[in-house]
Amino acid sequence: MTNIAFLRIDDRLVHGQVIVGWLPEIKPENLVVVNDSVAEDSMRQDLMSLSVPPDVDLEFFSTSDISDEDVGESSFVLVSSPKDAWECLQKDIKPLRFNVGGMHSKDGKEEIFEALHVDDEDRKYFDLIIKSGVEPIFQPTPQNQPMPLGGIL
Repeated sequence: MTNIAFLRIDDRLVHGQVIVGWLPEIKPENLVVVNDSVAEDSMRQDLMSLSVPPDVDLEFFSTSDISDEDVGESSFVLVSSPKDAWECLQKDIKPLRFNVGGMHSKDGKEEIFEALHVDDEDRKYFDLIIKSGVEPIFQPTPQNQPMPLGGIL
C-alpha cells in the first residue's frame, strides 16, 4: 500500500483549477493522470503538459497499468470519474486527502450540487469508496468550503 498526498476526481483532468488552485496548495513532486483514453492519446497528453509547471513531473497511466509503485507520498493523482478513483484504491493507492471537484452535466446525470452531477454508476462507486473507509470531500477549489461527499449524495 502506498500513501499519496492527494487524489482528485475532476472530469476535465488537467485545467486551470488544478494548475492554479490545487498544485500550489498540494505542492506535489508529480502529477499522475489516470485515465484510459488519455493514456492512449499523445496529443491530449501534449496539450495537458503545456500547462504543468516544469518542476512538477507529469505522468499518464491507464487504470489497468497504474500501480502503487508508480506513485509516492508527494504524488497528486488525478482521475475523471469515481470508477477510476475506485480502480486506484483497488491498486493499493491510498490518498491522505480524497478530493471531488468538477463532475459536469452530461446526459443521464443528475445535478446534486453546483458542478457536481452524478449518475447511478457514479453513486455506485462513491458508495464503494465510502464503505471502504475513505471519506471523499467535495471542494472544487481550495477557496471553497470543504464538504463531506457522503452528506450531499
